[in-house]
Amino acid sequence: MRSSTGGRAAGRAARLAALGLLCLTAAPAALARQEATPSLTFYPALHLKFVDAQARNYFRVQSGVVNVSGAPMTELVLVQRFPDGFTPRLVGPEEQVFFKRPEGFSESLEGNVYTMRLPELRIAEATALVLELSYQGRPAAVTFPAVEVEYLQGGERRKEKGPDQTWDLSKYTKYSGTLREFIKRYAGMDLRIPNEQLSWGFSGLAARAAGKVATGPVEIDADGTGRMRFSLQAGTPGELRQLMLIKRPSNPARDPKANDEVRRLVMDMVQSTADFTLDADDFSVRKQKLGRWNAWVAETRWRDRVKDRLGEGPSRWYVFTDEKQGSQYVINISAQGRGAGAALESPNPEREKELMAELEGIVASIRLL
Repeated sequence: MRSSTGGRAAGRAARLAALGLLCLTAAPAALARQEATPSLTFYPALHLKFVDAQARNYFRVQSGVVNVSGAPMTELVLVQRFPDGFTPRLVGPEEQVFFKRPEGFSESLEGNVYTMRLPELRIAEATALVLELSYQGRPAAVTFPAVEVEYLQGGERRKEKGPDQTWDLSKYTKYSGTLREFIKRYAGMDLRIPNEQLSWGFSGLAARAAGKVATGPVEIDADGTGRMRFSLQAGTPGELRQLMLIKRPSNPARDPKANDEVRRLVMDMVQSTADFTLDADDFSVRKQKLGRWNAWVAETRWRDRVKDRLGEGPSRWYVFTDEKQGSQYVINISAQGRGAGAALESPNPEREKELMAELEGIVASIRLL
């Protein structure tokens, strides 16, 4: 729910949060409301992940917090507690680079209590509490305690708390299967994902491309109109692989019929509010057979809008129509093969080529069920 007084600020905050968070769908689940005008907005999300090729899953918890107070906050202490039966684990520094942690950032984990210390959160700036979260048994409806925030502002020490979140996780905790089998069951397609030695899972890329922040359980987003989207991710900067799939009803009158129409369609897939962009000057289009479909294939590069974070990498787009279903499919694969951070490593075209070849194999395996 949105507070009536915080609508504009929350909308602006959502756009800015998308620019500041890599792995953070439409509106936030709820907003902090301890005062008439909230000082913080909260964007809690659980990304479904799978352990290698095992029939076992876990979550990546990502709690976005945005300063919408109109003034800087300093000396922040953010605390998140987890319910019994769930075991949090800190993520490594190679993943923290996604979130551009400032100097003075620290985090700790004692039992089921996670604490982050942040020197400053500027006006409209976002941060995220990120952990891996495993579970025992088969929990169903679970209430996650709210993120608690203490900060200094205007010479006063203040406290604010987000909303508790109750999610029904039985779809995931009672599921016994691999990611490939999950996609078969809930997306109606087969993708041969080479996950024997690598954990894959759902990411916020589809939301980010739309300039939004993922909230709630993040997996396959589908509705009754024939629309569906999801995005997958494996690896960390230097070996990062990403795949995004969008399905929507086909309109023969609007299906692309020429290179410039393909280019326009692809460029429109990434909104101006997204945290990355596509290189409009380095863009080529060709036709290619993909299974039983005649597909358009566009080659370009993605570029990070956030300075000194991920840099850039290759981006390939497949566009085709399945006439039996009356659906248009857009599939994007992208990679990052050169590390991350302020001291970005030199471009690594050979590693990019290897990663893209792996992703190309996944796309080539697609079969609609």
